[in-house]
Amino acid sequence: MRRRKDPALIKERHAGADAAAVLEAAARSLSGAPRSKRSLVERLITAGYPEEHVITATDRLEAVGIIDDERLARSLVESRDRSRQRGDRALAQELRRRGVPDEIAVRVLAERSDEAEGEPLREGEQTPLSAEERAAYAAAAKVRLRGGDARAEVQRVAQALARRGFPSGLSWRIARERVAGAGEGSVRLQPPEGLGEAD
Repeated sequence: MRRRKDPALIKERHAGADAAAVLEAAARSLSGAPRSKRSLVERLITAGYPEEHVITATDRLEAVGIIDDERLARSLVESRDRSRQRGDRALAQELRRRGVPDEIAVRVLAERSDEAEGEPLREGEQTPLSAEERAAYAAAAKVRLRGGDARAEVQRVAQALARRGFPSGLSWRIARERVAGAGEGSVRLQPPEGLGEAD
């Protein structure tokens, strides 16, 4: 039977690690998934590595471009736009949870909004959706009017959109429009090509 490793012994061993060992541990930690600099620092310090070596290692990885908070933020926002339509508030919270600095999150989300409002795109880029379009696609997947109470359905859809980070006024307006459209037997709104249907 395999013996379980003692966490206290592991932390003790990490506390004695030199700068090269901490750099190696940091690089290993990034091999599974990209992380923000803050997230990586917290992870390594929690694992027991000396703080001064952790700061040096993460600064070095950032300097060579292995850690890039802005690239991580853009990647996460693009991923969410392709698969699960979210409002800016929800995306900002997710970026904050992942350790992306607020100023980077605000800049990335503002650029995304500017692009959706008609800024010129580089060749091969897809036009980003506006907040209203993202909310409409998310609502389209939520509407289930099967002879039930339309007001209750509007409330359910509006609350679902609000939980996804869309502004309250927009959530209620889109919910009313989608439920009214479903009640008239209209065809459900389909997401653009390459965009997954909202949950």
